[in-house]
Amino acid sequence: MIIKEFESAGYFVKYNLFNTSDYGVPQKRERVIIFGCRDEGDFKKFEFPKPLKTPKVPLKKVLDPNADSEEKWFFSEKAVQGMLSVQAKMNKGRIQNLDEPCNTVSSHLSKVSLNSTDPVLFVNNRYRRFTPKECAGIQSFPEKFKFSSVSEARQYKAIGNAVPPVFMWNSIQSLKKVLK
Repeated sequence: MIIKEFESAGYFVKYNLFNTSDYGVPQKRERVIIFGCRDEGDFKKFEFPKPLKTPKVPLKKVLDPNADSEEKWFFSEKAVQGMLSVQAKMNKGRIQNLDEPCNTVSSHLSKVSLNSTDPVLFVNNRYRRFTPKECAGIQSFPEKFKFSSVSEARQYKAIGNAVPPVFMWNSIQSLKKVLK
């Protein structure tokens, strides 16, 4: 339906489903990307980027080693017991494998709980959530990227709603080839 709307508005459209972990992002984030152009001309030659031939980036590359020393990132014992009591039937508290890309981080991570399907870490026999800095790394923001002085909740929201920058860079490189 979306493609038909773009085409009826006069756009030539190409779309594809991607997993961003195939493009150097330490996150298994599937997204449909749509590119459109009013002038078909060189756009006919456009091809989406091919997956990189490099190994996938593991989650452990973007974790903050200092986060484990801050109590505020860990879940309370009450939250852990609540999750464990329903985990078998609800598939909750998704612990991430540090040697693989992370599951998708979303915009509501400031409110993450162990009774959701959000990714969590299991560190020294304790469950913890990701810091905003770690979420930014999972999304592939450069380490030096600074979010304006907004609350952690707003940072999580901006990070979770973003298109991973490394993936978008790869897509734009493909687009630039035909728009020169």
